[in-house]
Amino acid sequence: MMRVYWCVTEQHDLRLVLLAALVCLAGSVTALGVLRRAAQARSWSRAGWLLLSGMAGGSAIWCTHFIGILAYEPGTRLGFEPGLTLASLVIAILACTGGFAVAAGRARGAALLGGALVGGGVGAMHYTGMLAYGAGGVVTYDRLYLAASLALSVLFGMAALWRGLRGGGWRGILGGALLFSAGIVALHFTGMAAVQVLPLPLDMEGNGTHAALALTVGLVTLMVMAAAAAAHLIDHRNEEDGMLRMRRLVDSAIEGLAIVQNGRILEANQSFQAMAGLPRAALVGQEMPGALLPPLHLPEGRPEATVETQLRRADGTLLDVELVVRDNVPRPGKRVFALRDLRERREQERRIRHLALHDALTGLPNRARFTQQLEQTLRAAGLARQSVALIRLGLDRFKEINDLYGHMAGDAVLRSYARQISTLAPPGSVAARLGGDEFALLLPYVAEGELRAVLDALEALARQPHWVGPAEILASAAIGVALFPLDAQAGEALLADSDVAMRRAKALRSGGACFYQAEMDASVRVRRRLAEDLRGALAMGQLRLFYQPQVELATGRRTVHEALMRWRHPMRGFVSPAEFIPLAEESGLILTLGEWALRTACAAAAADPRMGRVAVNLSPLQFMQPGLPQAIATILAETGLPPGRLELEITESTLMQDQDRATVMVGQIRALGVQVAMDDFGTGYSSLGTLRAFSFDKIKLDRSFLREIGSSRQAMTILRAVLAIGQGLGVPVLAEGVETEEQRALLRAEGCAEAQGYLFGEPLPPEELGLRGSAAA
Repeated sequence: MMRVYWCVTEQHDLRLVLLAALVCLAGSVTALGVLRRAAQARSWSRAGWLLLSGMAGGSAIWCTHFIGILAYEPGTRLGFEPGLTLASLVIAILACTGGFAVAAGRARGAALLGGALVGGGVGAMHYTGMLAYGAGGVVTYDRLYLAASLALSVLFGMAALWRGLRGGGWRGILGGALLFSAGIVALHFTGMAAVQVLPLPLDMEGNGTHAALALTVGLVTLMVMAAAAAAHLIDHRNEEDGMLRMRRLVDSAIEGLAIVQNGRILEANQSFQAMAGLPRAALVGQEMPGALLPPLHLPEGRPEATVETQLRRADGTLLDVELVVRDNVPRPGKRVFALRDLRERREQERRIRHLALHDALTGLPNRARFTQQLEQTLRAAGLARQSVALIRLGLDRFKEINDLYGHMAGDAVLRSYARQISTLAPPGSVAARLGGDEFALLLPYVAEGELRAVLDALEALARQPHWVGPAEILASAAIGVALFPLDAQAGEALLADSDVAMRRAKALRSGGACFYQAEMDASVRVRRRLAEDLRGALAMGQLRLFYQPQVELATGRRTVHEALMRWRHPMRGFVSPAEFIPLAEESGLILTLGEWALRTACAAAAADPRMGRVAVNLSPLQFMQPGLPQAIATILAETGLPPGRLELEITESTLMQDQDRATVMVGQIRALGVQVAMDDFGTGYSSLGTLRAFSFDKIKLDRSFLREIGSSRQAMTILRAVLAIGQGLGVPVLAEGVETEEQRALLRAEGCAEAQGYLFGEPLPPEELGLRGSAAA
């Protein structure tokens, strides 16, 4: 050690030594900074940065060595051999470039191996330079100091590159540069202490030349390093500009984005900051995943992975997110964590599930949801040995509300009814809308008094009006009740039983709740079977039209034949119209049957003029169809029947469902030349008002008056009043149900124009009446 100290203090110009140290430190900082940039680069750019770092480091080492030799004053004058001097520079550059390339690799221990190569190269450069310096003299070495200098160079080289590449930021670079410089200086002075030079006369004039040369070499070296440093700074500035542009771009993204390197956040956009509830400064440097995310189990070997997890926010709450992790983006060694806020998606999924299981109009559970809750309730009730009532409610004449007030009013009534049912439902019960105008209430109960109290409230609700704007709308309801386990053990069976009870309540029109009874089910099955048979009856030729004559009482001449539908069932024989016509109206099949009857009757009348006029009944559902006048005109044109030979019979109750609409419809039908007769006159509650509002070609007096005219003074008075009204209006009156000669004589004496009944002929097929008309489908 004393030899090294003596060499430094006594054999070197300390001014040049200081210059060499500055050159060495500046060159080391520049070389390691460029090397770190090379480690982050790709492809050809990586090779360029490695070459630049090698040149900067090699030139700095060589210049440090050269200035150090020029500062050396051994007491003899030695020269420089040009070829070996140039070779030492090439060795320094190649050693640095190769060592840096190895150290920048991703293999384990690459930095240590690269540092060893650089350290060995520095030693090779130094002693090659010493060979060049020994030209013109004899230079020998102490082997111990020579080995020590090489060992120090290698060790410091390894430590320098490890610290320079693995340390954080500029501190790592500066620490590595200091170690690198220390290694070069240790090599130089230990190596120079090993030098022994043969004594030659000292040329004192050479000192000034050496100093000038050293200064020149130092300046040139500083220029090379400045160029390398400038390139590095320009690239660093460009990288910062790129990062700034990228930050502005990612800040515009809706997704939360975080760029992570070595498990720590380098950058986070504004969306990520908002999700985490932390500013950028607090996020940068945090572990990712870590406190923000739970441990992630991502699939290996895939550049991108997507998982659903939770982000821990600054306030401690957890935010559901979808996390996409992309490796080597935007550069190798980096990862991008992209987070999508799942709150909106979760809310949409919740809304979709709610809509799938709830009625959109009323907000009550729909049939699917109610069926699920029904099964769950029945299972729980079975285990607890508890009774359950399934109460089914169907609004009466709800279609009329839609027709009279509009669908918006109908929807308002449904919402109002749903709110009130929900209000009446006790805790533990379930209210639902099953569809259309039907509601249900599932009620577990222990005592019958609980069920009775709910039913009383529902019956009272059915009698209350509903206000839609200024309009007061009455919407009564039929209530059917089925009980578990008394009536059924399963949910579907209980639903079916409650439906049967509700339809029975509709038929009774009592306003009270109707409980299911087994015989109801048998009756319903018969009706449903009959309705199913009716659907195929027309196609199978089971339906025919019979005709009953209408006569003038004064002459006895047949003027009109009324078409009446008859069904001959293959198993039951003739089915009464009072039984199958309501079934057809309930199912909507009456529209098809009514059109068939109208077409068939017109064709029969056109085929045989002896039939006179043909009368056809219109059902209420037919009469409400907007296209009815056009359909009548089309049938008349197709069959060739003159409009004056067609008479359509409409009941008073049909006309009163929507008086304004009925007035327009009757006017359009009469405009075709078709006659219109009021059927069943006297059975309504506003017959006089109906006569005043509509223009009819005939009034048909209901058969109920004829049964009592011989025994009831009131019936006779009403008959005379109706006949007087008809004479005053100029409208002929036809009496239905005439069965005896006494009735005929009395009607003729009172001035009745026409009559119809079994006295003049029962309904028969056309061939039995001596007519040629087609009567089959």
